[in-house]
Amino acid sequence: MSYKYTMLLTIWLEIHIKLNSENKMFCQCKNEQNFDTLEPNTNICPVCTGQPGALPTLSEDVLLLALKLGKALNCKINKESQFDRKSYFYPDLPMGYQITQLYKPTNTDGEVSFFVNNYEEEKKIRILDAHMENDTAKMIHEWWQSLIDFNRAGTPLIEIVTWPDFSNDDEVVEFLKELQRIVRYNNISNADMEKWQMRVDVNISIRKNESDPLWTRVELKNINSFWMIKRAILHEYNRQKTLLEKWEKIWQETRMRNDTEWISKMMRSKEDALDYRYFPEPDMPTLQLDDEILQKVKDENLIIPHTIIKKFKQEYGFHKEYINALIGDFDTLMAFLELSKQWLKPKNIAKWISGSISAYMKENFVWINNLAFDLKQLSEFIKISDEWKIMDNQMKIVMDEMLKTGKWAQEIIANKWFDTPTVNDNELEDIIKKVLANNPTIVEQYKSGKTSTLWFFVWQVMKQTKWKANPKIVWEIISKIL
Repeated sequence: MSYKYTMLLTIWLEIHIKLNSENKMFCQCKNEQNFDTLEPNTNICPVCTGQPGALPTLSEDVLLLALKLGKALNCKINKESQFDRKSYFYPDLPMGYQITQLYKPTNTDGEVSFFVNNYEEEKKIRILDAHMENDTAKMIHEWWQSLIDFNRAGTPLIEIVTWPDFSNDDEVVEFLKELQRIVRYNNISNADMEKWQMRVDVNISIRKNESDPLWTRVELKNINSFWMIKRAILHEYNRQKTLLEKWEKIWQETRMRNDTEWISKMMRSKEDALDYRYFPEPDMPTLQLDDEILQKVKDENLIIPHTIIKKFKQEYGFHKEYINALIGDFDTLMAFLELSKQWLKPKNIAKWISGSISAYMKENFVWINNLAFDLKQLSEFIKISDEWKIMDNQMKIVMDEMLKTGKWAQEIIANKWFDTPTVNDNELEDIIKKVLANNPTIVEQYKSGKTSTLWFFVWQVMKQTKWKANPKIVWEIISKIL
């Protein structure tokens, strides 16, 4: 919402994504994601706990996921790259350093396109790099003591670093939603922000004019919800703006957001690369990608949400409610794409998924694959709806019954006598002519170009026939007479 910013706001991001690999990054320990339910210090070995003499070996599974993400982000995948050692001391860092990629990352120079303003505008953000690095252990502070769980130590991360291309909080959140969909749709990461599988560092700088150089940046560390990100950006903008208006200095620093108290606190002054004493990782050789791996990445058939949304808008004319319902989770999207291959009307599929089905899933906390009926039954239902065999209000009753019982649509229609015609063609035409004769004003409105009034006549005729006529036939006869 750029209207709330009276000074120019510049934002860039550092996003950590936890990869869905089988093993940790440099050892064969299991890459477990549910640390809260896992017994502490069970998935550990000499490598991930930093024992003397233990040497790291890059997991091929981690590498392939990193390359897949690089391709999804339109990065240049470098045939030769290297790992670097980032040295700092903290109790959750068992080796006393982190293995990362600073000087020669594997994925560089990417870009991501996404939609803003309810899918009305497109935006493109440049990616500096998407580099691999291993995560730290987990510190637990309780009962006046600090405990360390090494299950998380050595688990694989991708850190995505953007260029300073964001100008407001809405762009940031919509980009992050697109990124989350990319990694989820392609099984790169679950990206559950509540479980810290996707966490964001937000760098913020403000200035008065476009021609001014970027002023001092402040980093907001480890934010794990979209709404918290929006609030943190707005708060930091106002904090910096107030300092500038008072002619006070903005210090380059890292701050921790306390969303409950609506404040941020300084953690430390912002370090530069020299503070970490980066140098090439001596225990890891230069990473050389052979032609077989590069071809494997090239052949990956990736699902890019932006491309799908663009098709929804341009080819199908979907509005935001349909789009939001269809891209909300991977299985729902796959169900729609599968149904759209069956010569069913895309808008009708979207209408039922975004309406009754989505409402039922939200109320009952279930996914589309856990509904009482399967995709074949839904396909039959959509086909009946496409053919207008019965009215929408009757189809709504059928869908509600399907959601409760899992019965086939045709069985429910027969049990409720929705398919029993009681009006022959001659009788139906007489009823239609009578309805038209009783509504001359609306007939004139239709002839003047207000074609939507046709639905009024269909509704009136259906009422006259006690909902036993086929609405498609009613529509065709009215259209022919008018």
